[in-house]
Parts: sequence; structure tokens; C-alpha cells
Amino acid sequence: MSVNFSEKHVNAMSLSDFAGLIADTFQKKFGEKSYWVIGEISNYTYRKGSQYFHLVEKDEVSGKVLAELSALSFQDGVMEIEAFEKSTGQKFSNGIKILARVSVGFHPVYGLKLQLHQLDASFTIGELRKQREATLIRLAVENPDSVKFVDGQYYTRNQSLQLPKVISRIAVISSESSAGLEDFRHTLESNSFHYSFDIELFATKVQGDENGKKTVEKLIEVFSRKNEFDVVVLVRGGGAQTDFLMYDSYALCRAVARFPLPVFSGLGHLKDISICDLMSHTSEKTPTKVAERIVSHNRFFEESILIYRQQIIIKTQRVLAFHKENLGDIEKSLRQTVNEGLQANRESLNRLGNMITSRSISTLFRKDQNLAELVRKVSTKPLLKVGSGLYEIDQIILNLKSNTSKFLKQHRGYIEHHKTVYRLLSPARTLARGFALVKQNGVIVSASSKIKKGDHIEVYLTGDNINAEIKQITKANEQEFDI
Repeated sequence: MSVNFSEKHVNAMSLSDFAGLIADTFQKKFGEKSYWVIGEISNYTYRKGSQYFHLVEKDEVSGKVLAELSALSFQDGVMEIEAFEKSTGQKFSNGIKILARVSVGFHPVYGLKLQLHQLDASFTIGELRKQREATLIRLAVENPDSVKFVDGQYYTRNQSLQLPKVISRIAVISSESSAGLEDFRHTLESNSFHYSFDIELFATKVQGDENGKKTVEKLIEVFSRKNEFDVVVLVRGGGAQTDFLMYDSYALCRAVARFPLPVFSGLGHLKDISICDLMSHTSEKTPTKVAERIVSHNRFFEESILIYRQQIIIKTQRVLAFHKENLGDIEKSLRQTVNEGLQANRESLNRLGNMITSRSISTLFRKDQNLAELVRKVSTKPLLKVGSGLYEIDQIILNLKSNTSKFLKQHRGYIEHHKTVYRLLSPARTLARGFALVKQNGVIVSASSKIKKGDHIEVYLTGDNINAEIKQITKANEQEFDI
């Protein structure tokens, strides 16, 4: 069945009249009434003295948007928002759940709008607290291998990592323009111990980083190069409490708890502890404190090395003193042995000399008597007898010379042997073998009982003389140099 266009036109109304009808309906229904509603802020903007935002309700499980209405605040609402921020320490911004008293209005041009009149700050504080508790519970339940809650305290895999003996290669995740980053760098670079550090910045925004996604991405970058760094440092300067909320996000805190390098956090909030602080290896209130902790860690290692060095010096001095005393005893024993050997060989040499002299005189005396007897016989016997006697004399002389030569050669060998022994046992050769002579006031010291601590002595070595002061006298190990 066809309908005449003119009949439709009779029942039609203008859009403005229709919008006015809707406005009248809203006015009759809601009038000057106001309502307390719960919603999450999104699409927040500030223009020309007014603030515009949406109130959103989401399904807690799926996150699906169940309702979304536009809202605005005029002068009274702006003042209420300022009071809210002062009371909660939070910026009025996206992602915060609020309890607000609003009125409903409809404008023919701007449509349905909620107007903000009042905010309940205690509700938002409670919601943030509940979100924080829910995140902590989720971390422990979903990551039992990395996060444990024992006796009221959280323990993480990251906290169980052992710090390197010296921290020098540092990956820093922070805003490039952060005052906290500058404080961190300055404290490290101006440390009084002159330690040097290799700092690499992984720059990211710390404001408006919903759920800490950008920071997690930077942690992934560091993870891909984990062998190049000793620790990771998260730092930021002071700022709004809202910007601090990203460090309570599940994704970021889970990444910190499971990270394979020790994570230091210095987020610049003196009154608050974030979940990220609870998950990290070491947490400090400010970036400066983090830098001081790293310097202190390195100083502890250096002091332990200095202690070991001092212990080595002391033990070395004791060993040297011990062997010095042993050397003195060896020198004393050697000197006594040499003197005794020299004396014994001197006496033996004297006896040999006396024996040679005595035997030579005796032999000569006997030969002289024989010669006299031959002379007598020669004078009484014929010339033949004389010739025979002369021959015998010649034989005797030859035998005498031969026996004397053999005797002298034999004992000359003995004498040369003893001379060689004397040279080997001489003080100069003793010094050349690594021993030393000790004198006190120009007199050779042969016993440690003749010197005492504090005395000055002269130690004679091959090529040098050393003046020394007695610091310590210890009992010698007499068997160590027993020859």
C-alpha cells in the first residue's frame, strides 16, 4: 500500500524540536537531582577552564566495556578535582576509578552529558589499595616459581641472585630528561673513590606508560644483551602519584621478579613503596641512594682486597724473619766448620812438613856416613874397588833422588788437595753460594744470643753490604739447612 508523502510530512518534526522533546523528558525525569556513580576515567582532556572525560564501566573478567558516558566539570567541578588530587596525591587522569556525584543533562547540540559536582577521595584511595593487593596476590599465585609470600614478606627470584663482586656495567631504564637520572649519574661519576662505571641508558617515558608496557619493552631489550651488564637500574625523579602507579602494574612487576640480572629500583618517592620495589633485588628511596649503594658495594670489595694484601705482607715478613734467623745459624755453623777444617789441615800440613824435613835429614845423614865409609874403602882398596864404590854411590844417589821425588810428589798432591778444600771453604766463596756474614760493631756475630731486637747489624753479601735493624728474633728450624 502506498503512502502519500504529504501525509508523512504532516506528522514529521524538526530535529531541534525532537532534541527539545528529549531535553524536556530528561528535565522531567532527572531535573535538579544528582546521583552517586562509580566509573573509571578515560579520554580525559582539559580545555578552556573545563575538564572533559568519559566514565567507563568494564567487566572485571573480560575487560569488555559495559557502559560509557561523557562527563564534564565546570568551575565547581574543577575545584572538586583539585581538592581530590590534594587529598589522594593522585592526578585526576585516565585509569583511575572514582566515586562521583553527578547530574544528568541533555543539550540539543552536545547531547547527553554528566556534570561533575563532587568526588569521594576515600573511595579512590581504597580502590587503589585493592588493586595493589590484587596485583600482589596474582603475582604470588600465578608465579610460584618466582614470587613467594612467607611470614608477611615477599621473596622473588631476582632477590636470590648474587651480586657480582664489582658492579661496573649498568643498564639504566629511565626517562632521558629525568632529574633522577642526572642525580644517579652525578653520584656515580663523582664518587670519592674514583671508581669508573659504564652506564648505558635505555630511554623510555615514565609518564603515561599504561601498565608499564614501555618499561617492560626496555627490560626485554636489556635481556637480549644480558651478558653485557652486571645490574639493571630503574630510576625516576619525583612526580605525581599517578605516574607512580605504573610501578604497581602486574606485567612490569612480574618481569622484575623473574629478571635474570639483579634489578635496583630508585623511584623517587620517599613515602611510598611500589610493588616493583618489593619485587626488585635492591630498593632505595631515590636514584641518589641507589648510586650510593652501588659505590658502597664496590668499596666493600676493595676493602676486603686491602685486608688480604695486609695479611700477605705480615705473613711474608714473618717468613723472611724466620729464614733470616735460620741463615744466621747456618752461617755460624759453617764458619765453625770451616775454622775447624782449616785448623785440622794446618796441623796436618805442619806434621807433613816436619816429617819431610826429618826424613830428609835422616836419609842424608845415612848417605853421608855411607859416603864416608866408601871414601875410607877407596883410600885402602885398589882402583877397581874405587870404581865399584863410585858406581854404588851413583845408584844410591839415583835411588835417593827417585824416592825423594816420589815422596815429595805424593805429599805435594795432598797439599794441593787441602789447598782446594780451603779455597772452597773460604768466606768469599761461602758468600757467593747465597750465604751472608753478620757483623755488629765491626765484629762477626756467630750466635743470635749476642744480638737483640732493635740492634743494628751489617749483613755482608757478595758485592754489597746491608745495614739493617733487628725487628724480630724467632727460633730457627735447624734441620731446614742441615748439610
